[in-house]
Amino acid sequence: MIAILADDLSGAAELAGIAASRGFTAEVQTVFDPTSTADVIAVDTDTRLKNEAEAARIVGEVTRHILTANPAWLYKKTDSVLRGHVRAEIEAILDAAGLDDCVFIPANPSKDRLIQNGRYEIGGVPLDETVFARDPDYPRTSSLVRDLLGSCDRIRTPDAVDLNDLMIDLPPTTLTAGAADFFSAQLARKESSLGFSPSPPSALGLKPKPLSTLLLSGSLAAWDLDRASQMEQRGFLVKTISDDLSPSLWQTTSKLMLAIARPETGDPATLTKTLIDKALPLLSGRNDLRIGLEGGATAIALIRRLGWTRFEVIPEGHTGVGTLRPPGGPVICVKPGSYPWPETSL
Repeated sequence: MIAILADDLSGAAELAGIAASRGFTAEVQTVFDPTSTADVIAVDTDTRLKNEAEAARIVGEVTRHILTANPAWLYKKTDSVLRGHVRAEIEAILDAAGLDDCVFIPANPSKDRLIQNGRYEIGGVPLDETVFARDPDYPRTSSLVRDLLGSCDRIRTPDAVDLNDLMIDLPPTTLTAGAADFFSAQLARKESSLGFSPSPPSALGLKPKPLSTLLLSGSLAAWDLDRASQMEQRGFLVKTISDDLSPSLWQTTSKLMLAIARPETGDPATLTKTLIDKALPLLSGRNDLRIGLEGGATAIALIRRLGWTRFEVIPEGHTGVGTLRPPGGPVICVKPGSYPWPETSL
């Protein structure tokens, strides 16, 4: 079993989706279940918005629980722009697993997110000059990875300007951590040495898309990146949590986006709760819906309200999007807020 620890649901779903697209059986769990027979289990520790001490404690406990199942490989998924308690969580895993050190690469060269000379750039723009400088929880006020990470001699952060920089050999005493591209590269290198022989996924296109789609976007970054206009161009009716909503909207559209937008007041937790409260009547009695969830906080808020803890991963082959299905539930697509939706995912 390959185990992934992520600090939010979108990150867990993203990496589980990558594994599934390579032919691994994969699950996403919010509570680790060692009885699972999946090749890859991605666990959402839901620690992005906890305080640092609590995040480290939770991640350490989850790591020790995972170790009782003797995983063949352990990967720590982090936010690609280092939001959350990245250093503290990596250190907690190192201590719990008795590992020597960590190679940490949060860059995603496939999405033009690069680290050059220790500086993080997105599309050639320094990180602290992007929309992430205004993140409500973790404003990125520096583009230096070391400033964002904090000091730790056990964590190495090499530059990464292309995918070749991610294809590195590491000893088993070194923890691998970072974003999706590093995981994908290391998975490709390790699958045979770890004894896995994944089959080409046969579930691509497994189920035709339902007639109606509901996209819930709780990501301020997505709103700032003009997600509303992007989805309107794809036929979505866009509403915000300040609008009056009714299930009768489904009589006028088959594609509905409901977003937090960027309100002038309200803390993130309250805004997310409002988003879910407004969404639930739109979900009621609609078992045919395909649900898009943009942002990890949005995703975990909805699944907690619905009581889901374990998800089959459907290998649809969409980069950056995890397609999940709870037992007996609808298909849901989970994605970090800062990337666009692939054309055929929703």
